[in-house]
Amino acid sequence: MKNPTTLRNTIASNSFTVLLGAMLLGPSAGAQTQTTVQTTSTSTPVAVPDEDQGMQSAFGVKGGVNWSNLWVKEVNDQNARFGFHVGLFGRFATPHSLGFQIEALYDQKGNSVHKSIGVIDQQITYKLDYVTVPLLVVIPLGDVAEIHGGAYLAYMVLSQTTSNGDLGDVSKDPKDSKFNGFDYGLVGGLAINAGKMVQLGMRYEHGLNEVSKNDVSRYVLGSSKNSTLQAYIALALGK
Repeated sequence: MKNPTTLRNTIASNSFTVLLGAMLLGPSAGAQTQTTVQTTSTSTPVAVPDEDQGMQSAFGVKGGVNWSNLWVKEVNDQNARFGFHVGLFGRFATPHSLGFQIEALYDQKGNSVHKSIGVIDQQITYKLDYVTVPLLVVIPLGDVAEIHGGAYLAYMVLSQTTSNGDLGDVSKDPKDSKFNGFDYGLVGGLAINAGKMVQLGMRYEHGLNEVSKNDVSRYVLGSSKNSTLQAYIALALGK
């Protein structure tokens, strides 16, 4: 059996050794713990919405101005009619891929024609209003610009003829089968997205069906077809 004095000295020596070891290992343990925390702490990237994204699938309203004329072999910009168009659109598109757009517009077209019969001169103005339905493919050019191209169908809802000249002034609504009630053609243009809700654009409609239907109107207009340049603004109202 050990001497009590010796036993106390042994316990004191062992306690001192344990305390000294704890003091020496303490900073290393803290550093190791801190390193472990830093190593296991990771951050997950957060997706930030692209505020410059162009107009996507939506429905809304649009409207603008028309410069319309009639063409046979080529478009003659003289005596063009200044009018307007207004209506609705539905758009089915996703970012950076082809989309589709359909519209229903009230569309003012027509022009003025100068006709000479011997010594008699007459200026005849045609106002032809349609309900036009463009069917368009949307081709994006990044987030800002896009190309629209396709075809349109149109139904004539108003036709008015005004004549001024040597034969006197005449104004009438010739709903007497002088004009084709239906029109169709090609349409194409460029649009600029001003954010996700607003779009500005220009477009050209090139008619492929003759406006005249009988010999009376064909005597003045021949085989003329509609030709219309449009500038517009479109506003998305929802998805």
